[in-house]
Amino acid sequence: MPDDDAARAVRAERGVAHGPGVLVLLRHGQSTYNAQDRFTGLLDVPLSAQGVDEARRAGDLLAHAVARHPELAPRRVLTSPLLRASATAEIVARDLPGRPPVEVAWRLVERHYGAFTDVPRAVVRSEHGEEAFWRYRRSYEHRPPPLAPGTPARAAVDAVLAGLPDDGRAQLRPDTESLADVVDRLRPFWDETRAALVRGETLLVVGHGNSLRALSVLVDDLAPEEVRDLDVPTGHPLVRRFLLDGARARREHGDPGDPQLVALVRGGTYLDADGAEHAIADLRSRGGT
Repeated sequence: MPDDDAARAVRAERGVAHGPGVLVLLRHGQSTYNAQDRFTGLLDVPLSAQGVDEARRAGDLLAHAVARHPELAPRRVLTSPLLRASATAEIVARDLPGRPPVEVAWRLVERHYGAFTDVPRAVVRSEHGEEAFWRYRRSYEHRPPPLAPGTPARAAVDAVLAGLPDDGRAQLRPDTESLADVVDRLRPFWDETRAALVRGETLLVVGHGNSLRALSVLVDDLAPEEVRDLDVPTGHPLVRRFLLDGARARREHGDPGDPQLVALVRGGTYLDADGAEHAIADLRSRGGT
């Protein structure tokens, strides 16, 4: 049986008739702390006025794209519970056909920035030096210094943790995280998302700069040095399209199993490529995502 026939047979067995769904990734609009150039991490801060405008523009971009390409219409919107993401998700969902339901996924919360939480980036640069700033900010394995108990920032983070479901409180580190830690906590989320895509379900995922960088590690199997240079701008929808590869499933698992998702374009495509490019350049000039 040719490879494409094998893939179709597996899709039929799994109840997938028309190929995989599309994954749309969106970082929340600018938050008040983004505007102040402070480390936010797990603090639950709102969108700025510019962030609300960015969310509305993202919804408009996606709605117009759906009008041209109906397969881009999300069946569900999955969002971090933090306000800057959930508010963005609600704003965008209102503009989409059928207003898809918005579901909260705690694993999408932002990286815990430890002792840097609520600290201006300029202060961290001054106190720790440029080399350490970039190491903590961009490396895969390094964790910022832990957030000490008894501080106002720790109390605010603990309040966020207390609002998570039991498994979130049990699994999320209360003191600090590396990007590798975020990747690990997102693995179950990606497993569920990948299964939905294989079933043909299109999804919009609204997260944060680092949770979406971590998710990209899993989607594209990025090496640490690749994700180090990855930036995610606020308010720019990123479209990820896939093929189903039954032959790859046989090679990797010895039987058809679940078809493997293969990205059509590694890294995806922004709906507003020029706008995203300028936003990424601005991000990098200020220290990255």
